[in-house]
Amino acid sequence: MRQSLLVLLLAFAEPHSGQGQQPSDVSYKAIVSQADFEYQAPAKNSLRGQPIGNGRMGTLVWTTPSAVHLQINRNDVFAVNRNHAGAQSSATDYCGGCASVVVDVGGTPLAASEDFRQRLSLYDAEAHVAGDAIRIRCFVASHADVLVLEIDDRRDKPRPIRVTLSMWRAPEVVTGKHSARYRFSKSNGDVAVVQTFEKREHHSESAVAIRVQDGRSQIQQIDERTRVLVAPAKRGKRTVFIASAGSLGDRRANVRNDAFAILQSVKQQTYAQLRAEHLTWWHAFWGRTFVSLESEDGAAQAAQNWRTRHLYYMGSSSRGPLPPKWNGSLFATTGDNRQWGSQFWVWTTEMLYFPLAKADAIDLMDPYFDMYVGQLPRAKEAARQRWGSRGAYYPETTAFDGPTVLPDDVATEFRDVLLGRKKHTELSQRAQDLLRFDSHLRVVAFAPRKGRYTWISHVASSGSELAVQAWWRYRYTGDTKWLRTHAYPLLRGTVEFYRGLVKKAEDGRYHISGTHAHEDFWGVKNSIMDLAAIRGTAPLAIRSAEILNVDADLRSRWQELLDNLAPYPMGRDPEAKALAGAALAEDVWAAGYLGDVNGQHNPEDVWLNPVFPFEDWTLETRNTKVDKIVQKTLDLAPRHNSVLKGAKLSTAIRTPIAVVRAGRGENLPAMLASYYAAFSPLPNGMSQFEGPTAPSVEHLGLLTTTLQDALIQSVSPRPGDPEIIHVFPAWPKQWQASFRLLVRGGFLVSCSIRDDKVTSMEIESRGGEACRLRNPWGRPCDVIETNGNVQVVSGDVLRFDTAPGKIYRVVPHTGARQ
Repeated sequence: MRQSLLVLLLAFAEPHSGQGQQPSDVSYKAIVSQADFEYQAPAKNSLRGQPIGNGRMGTLVWTTPSAVHLQINRNDVFAVNRNHAGAQSSATDYCGGCASVVVDVGGTPLAASEDFRQRLSLYDAEAHVAGDAIRIRCFVASHADVLVLEIDDRRDKPRPIRVTLSMWRAPEVVTGKHSARYRFSKSNGDVAVVQTFEKREHHSESAVAIRVQDGRSQIQQIDERTRVLVAPAKRGKRTVFIASAGSLGDRRANVRNDAFAILQSVKQQTYAQLRAEHLTWWHAFWGRTFVSLESEDGAAQAAQNWRTRHLYYMGSSSRGPLPPKWNGSLFATTGDNRQWGSQFWVWTTEMLYFPLAKADAIDLMDPYFDMYVGQLPRAKEAARQRWGSRGAYYPETTAFDGPTVLPDDVATEFRDVLLGRKKHTELSQRAQDLLRFDSHLRVVAFAPRKGRYTWISHVASSGSELAVQAWWRYRYTGDTKWLRTHAYPLLRGTVEFYRGLVKKAEDGRYHISGTHAHEDFWGVKNSIMDLAAIRGTAPLAIRSAEILNVDADLRSRWQELLDNLAPYPMGRDPEAKALAGAALAEDVWAAGYLGDVNGQHNPEDVWLNPVFPFEDWTLETRNTKVDKIVQKTLDLAPRHNSVLKGAKLSTAIRTPIAVVRAGRGENLPAMLASYYAAFSPLPNGMSQFEGPTAPSVEHLGLLTTTLQDALIQSVSPRPGDPEIIHVFPAWPKQWQASFRLLVRGGFLVSCSIRDDKVTSMEIESRGGEACRLRNPWGRPCDVIETNGNVQVVSGDVLRFDTAPGKIYRVVPHTGARQ
């Protein structure tokens, strides 16, 4: 692990000085560059290529002895939508892929040799390839949908450049009423391929257009799937432009003209000019926050690099109209072949976004929240049609445009199966024909494993996960307009959905039955996942409604639900003991009570959902009884313990986040290392733990969230209460650290620790809220404004008022102004 510049980066002072690594001292380039991908030999296969993208289009970059290879992907291209009549994971269930591009320089200069090097600069978002007298570099421009590639041919006898644009399927593929077509086109010496997907109301298009800058290229037609731009041999530098455009649902769009227009707009610009504009976004992005770590064994630096790589992947893939598909993202390389298809899982998608707000990358979260809020009208229909409930139901898995809305007669049939009133084998042919694609509909209608139950069939909590995250996003910014348009509609809809599912029993308590504890326990009673979801979101819905001054009648109903909600199941309860695997010990929470299905299915340590994501317990709760339950549950968590012993993972469980949320820092290095190994990452940081054609960075999201939450937390004693900032709540004594991160309440916190002592702290207030800080020194402190004003504060929690845009330095009080 490279450690250059770390000593300079970690310039710590004595605790009383209030000085440490300040923002002006930070070399963002040095920090980010430690995470660069560097290959000394060609990638063994395409999925090990290096990623470049601008958040809308992207590709991996890989080589063969004569060429650089690319697959241009976009996040606004889908072959089908929610109303597709074909089966999920069928030949028409794909997305993203737009074209294959191969830039062949002739000969074998990029073969494995001592001259070969491939490096991805994360700070510049630029890929470099070097071979025998050949240098190639490329980037996807931040400001335009164009990949800019420069070839520097230094050979004594240069060869012609052949740029191949091709597709992996026939020009027309018609499957039932679905069609996938493409055509090639020429304009001013440039070549393009335009593909179109149509079925009933669904329409999606993409275009990829290519130009070689010298303008003397010839276009060759190899076959119906392939065109080649041939540029004459030339010693020195030349530039290739690869533009793309996409549309989703807009039949008036002309993506061909859009792609050619991009080529026209850049034709007079040099590589250096386009690169300078490209760097503006990336360098500003890296300057928003930082994490700089050091340990003698290099493990801390490795963890720092995982965070950097995750942020790079998200900056490269999440700036479009839709979030990246977790299975391949913008970096698929095998054409239309994408395991798990085109639908979005909440579980796999949210993990990409958990760490972004703290990294002050909230803009990258917009595609994620916009997609799910856009689905809200159909989620409301899903609640009514599928469950007979009110509110909004978000199935764990949906198409990009949400759950399928069924004809009422088919909805009645489906609901009867879901709720156990009839068997799936009794579905009419009409119903079967309409239930094949939407993943939630399909698994209930065609693939139940235990009676009416299977993996995601009765997962009711996914929408609540989205809603609580939306509240967090609001608390990071204080944006009440966003609260009104995004967070509150999600909170209102999902709490109302649960209010329609629960039933008040003779004990006066609300209970829930026939739902999953995620994919872990099926068809249980009083699922801990559902009870935590209600306890974690209903207070937020109440608080949001108070802020917005709406829904006074619902507030009282939500409070009544909370006041009378059944307690969490305990391991001592006979009904919990009856559910195999649900009770870890008598004095800790159980996963639920035995309902229709016995046993465990996909172990996810669901006992910890009250800790994360639903925050019904935090380090600030300070409830001795519950504290003991949480800590013992962490000791017993079976899937977590298996990972610590070397087991591999096929799902990104949330347990490491719960570990640091519970203040456990002593084993952080070993835990992070165990989880990283459990996912067997590729050299480019991605992992194939979800499948061979579903490379993902979910694990990097998990590791980044865990790391950042170990550095700083800003959580409430109870959901909806003001947050308390806690620096280094779960930090190992042997790791040195300096960071600047954003926390809830709109505070940008810069802090350093050395040898287990906090050495500096600076807090920038964006929204002007009162700051509550758990005292890291255990003695009175001075809060020093930039104008020199000082106030002395004391207590376990330091509270002081702030003003928007002001910076406050917090230091231990010495009796003299610092």
